[in-house]
Amino acid sequence: MEKIFCLIIILYSVINLHAQNLKGIVKTKSGVPIEGATINILNTDRSVIADKEGKFTITKISAGNYQLSINSVGYASQIKEVKVTEGSTSVINIVLTEQGKQLDEVVVSSDKTETDLQQTPLAVSSLSGKKLNDYRAWNITDLTALAPSVFVVEHGNSSGSNFFNIRGTMGFSTEQSVATYVDGVYQFDFYSAPINFNNIERIEILRGPQGTLYGRNAFSGVVNIITKKPTNDTHGFAEIDLGNYGQQRYTVGVNAPIIKNKLFFDVSGQYNGRGSVYSNPTLSTKHFDGRKDFNVTGNLRYLISDKWQINVNAKTENDNDKGAYPWAASDSAARNHPYQEFGNWNNTERRSNTNVSVAVNYYGKHFNFTSITAGVDYHIWIPGRVDYDFTPLNLLSVSNATRSNELTQEFRFSSPANAGRLKWTGGSYLFAEKIKTNAITYYDQDYAAIDTAAPYSTITKDTLRNRGIALYGQATYSLTSKLDITAGARYDLERKEITESNDFDKDNMITPLTDTKTDGKTFHAFTPKLTLSYKLTDNSLIYASYAKGFRIGGFNVAATDDNRAYKPEKSDNYETAIKNNLFQDRLKLNLTVFYLQQKDQQVSTSTDGVNALTLNVGDMNNLGLETEIAAIPVKNFSIEWNAAWSHAKYAKLDLYDYTTSSTVNYKGNHPINNPDFSSMVAGQYNYPLSNSKQNIAAFARLEYRYIGRYYLDFVNSDSQSGYGLINARAGITAKNFEIAVWGRNINDARYIAYGYGAYILGSPKMWGITLTGKF
Repeated sequence: MEKIFCLIIILYSVINLHAQNLKGIVKTKSGVPIEGATINILNTDRSVIADKEGKFTITKISAGNYQLSINSVGYASQIKEVKVTEGSTSVINIVLTEQGKQLDEVVVSSDKTETDLQQTPLAVSSLSGKKLNDYRAWNITDLTALAPSVFVVEHGNSSGSNFFNIRGTMGFSTEQSVATYVDGVYQFDFYSAPINFNNIERIEILRGPQGTLYGRNAFSGVVNIITKKPTNDTHGFAEIDLGNYGQQRYTVGVNAPIIKNKLFFDVSGQYNGRGSVYSNPTLSTKHFDGRKDFNVTGNLRYLISDKWQINVNAKTENDNDKGAYPWAASDSAARNHPYQEFGNWNNTERRSNTNVSVAVNYYGKHFNFTSITAGVDYHIWIPGRVDYDFTPLNLLSVSNATRSNELTQEFRFSSPANAGRLKWTGGSYLFAEKIKTNAITYYDQDYAAIDTAAPYSTITKDTLRNRGIALYGQATYSLTSKLDITAGARYDLERKEITESNDFDKDNMITPLTDTKTDGKTFHAFTPKLTLSYKLTDNSLIYASYAKGFRIGGFNVAATDDNRAYKPEKSDNYETAIKNNLFQDRLKLNLTVFYLQQKDQQVSTSTDGVNALTLNVGDMNNLGLETEIAAIPVKNFSIEWNAAWSHAKYAKLDLYDYTTSSTVNYKGNHPINNPDFSSMVAGQYNYPLSNSKQNIAAFARLEYRYIGRYYLDFVNSDSQSGYGLINARAGITAKNFEIAVWGRNINDARYIAYGYGAYILGSPKMWGITLTGKF
């Protein structure tokens, strides 16, 4: 028995030789302990909270180099490297600086592992939940210029038709050019990205092709929307927003442990309503449009052990957009009759989007593992009709309904948190998708002046089935302590099949126009990446990179065999940049130069002047410069400036010319919805009002967003000249509450936000008040 007991003691000692401890203390520069500071080890699930004396202990960790993220209310976030030595307890001192004296150090997961943003050799911007609140950014249309080269096309009152444009490329077909992910789940349709932000931890915007790690349609960038994860403490919030045009927005959320230190949940709900901006003289109504949206997000987190955890995430959004498309027939009609719509249908659009995902994470000694299983149910439909001639005449109208379902599975392996000179990520991605669409075009009674057979309608029904698989890998090797090389590659294989029928409806007598037809095509893509990065100092990084992206091909509905399918697009991006943290983290200065080549661009044009088709007819080149500056010149006063210059032109653009009934090469033209210059400058001053635990402070914020000239059509006959928007926000903030008044476009600038075949003005002057309570 004594021998068995000794053997157990020896085994226990051997095991603990490989399980070191890390101890530390978090304090201010004056040596005052900071109670409640959160210390996370990046790329693990290990997290602790400092006690009343600012002390913390992390037990049973392997030897190696780690990165810690330290956060505390009222202090600038910090990322600190620490070395844990074999067979000993490492001790570190962490000194935090007041938030008004130093910029936050930011963690991103753009490479699918957690890294320091300023040490990541990639053009990526991160918008924290706090920063989104400062900018009063409620939805994706508010993201324009919050990161360089980012432009979001506003599309009237429609929740589902807002398009991302990064570095001059955007979606002209049903496939997007910017891949949107929500908590690691890919949103297949650009219409399905969540329009309203709720309980957001951060939004990461990756600029340039990201095909290696993100695959299909990460053609010009990626938008990662990451919601807050459940934690081990009980807290919550409630927020009320009221404003002009009948704006009402109510948000409530709560986080709590179900089983202490084991099982936690987080849930939040939001209602967003807005009254009418547009009137419609044709329908004799002053209240043509309006919005009623609600969404719910829920997270469940279960810590199986110190190595395994499960995260279950579910979110649903439902949008009811009355007067979704207030189109005008011309630029002059939109400007001369602002916020008036002259069609004779109500243009209502409905939209629902539900995502459910299960993520399983393993954090091991030799590798980390992640499995994400997700399902998406997306439905967008028009319960009535949308006017399609944009005039009081009863010529054309449309109605459609689309339902898509996706099932995805990603398996990912990566190096452990304490990896040495070699850090790697690799995995596979599988998906299956089914999309059913029913589209009706009505040729109404006034169309009889063109076609005496009117009124009648055409009906197109199609079912699209997609399935695909991808394998990817990326590795970074430290050639020296300062020089790193990163290489990666991905191979995507995708099969698309479409079944389609077309019918003619006259007086409820339906006649087939075409036989039901099924077509299929297989697409594939290889997307490599190569990066060299060099640390000039601990606070300055330079890098040069090459990356490739692709946008998947597809099918033209009701097209002949010759033009039935169109090919994928490809992009090549060459980039060099420098990232700097200067003056003891009081200044961030990032500069990026890029050259992006877009090949085989999918553009809507024609071959006969009658039928519109998506064809691969464009090659575009874009040389650009991007800058990101953030500074705290004096205590409690912060300045941010994002800017981008773009020199983008087509090397080839073959479009059908209706005047000559021939194809013309518009070489030298500019891409649409790509400002030649865009900028956002913001300044905020916080004035402390007390030294109590509430940390009450007054704040005032002023923003100026400038958008340079951009073209509205490929022929470059229509454009929007440069314009500026002034936003402001001011109020009182504290630990448990905030009161703010705000205004957006307070100079009431009038600009064409959408102008591709029809025209819509951007949002008018908006103002309101926000009341927030926290516990």
